[in-house]
Formats: sequence, structure tokens, C-alpha cells
Amino acid sequence: MQVAIYCRLSVEDQYKTGDSESIKNQLLLLEDYANTKGLSIYDYYIDDNYSGLDKSRPAFNRLLQDAKNHCFDIILCKNQSRFTRDLEIAEKYLHGLFPLWNIRFIGVGDGVDTNNQANKKIRQ
Repeated sequence: MQVAIYCRLSVEDQYKTGDSESIKNQLLLLEDYANTKGLSIYDYYIDDNYSGLDKSRPAFNRLLQDAKNHCFDIILCKNQSRFTRDLEIAEKYLHGLFPLWNIRFIGVGDGVDTNNQANKKIRQ
């Protein structure tokens, strides 16, 4: 199975201490997950210095276009908030379009998995 890795770092995250949200740490986590599960990485989509509410993120929009074109099977993110902080966008893609496109979304850190109907509440 082919996976897309999506990472995002907002300006506010750069100044946090403790559990780092850095792009480097997100990549390490997601690559390790993909390797452990025997998944092939299709491409990396990285938005640095963008808010999770920003709908004009370049890598985010490229990811959505590639998902629509069925370029990969799974999207991996550290957690759902790295993908979006906009509930309308989460609903549109995680519950609407991704299932129609047969794209699975996995938030490695928060347990979000669109193949698991039991955790739909986590995704809301």
C-alpha cells in the first residue's frame, strides 16, 4: 500500500517546549510507522509556518488533489490537528470524500483511523 505523509508546523508550534511538533519529529514518527507496517511512501507533503485553519496551504492542497486522483491509499499524520483544525474541513474529508475516494486517514499519535468506525467520535 502507498502512503502519503503529511506534516504541518505552525508559527505558534515553533516556540513550544516539551513534546515537539517539529517537522523532523513528525517525519521520524510517520516514517517509523510506515516502515513498521510495511507501507511504501508515495510522497511527502509538508507545510511549514501554516495554521491548521489556513485552507490555502500548498502541500495540503496538493495532498487533496493527489488523494482525489487516487495516487496513494493512506494519509499518515502525527494527529488530526496537523491535518486541519477546521471542523468543517475534517468532516468534509475524513467522513465524506476520503471514504468515497477509498483513502484511509491515520493519525498515528491520537489514534484517529477512518477504517475504525468505533473511533468516529475522536475524529469529530
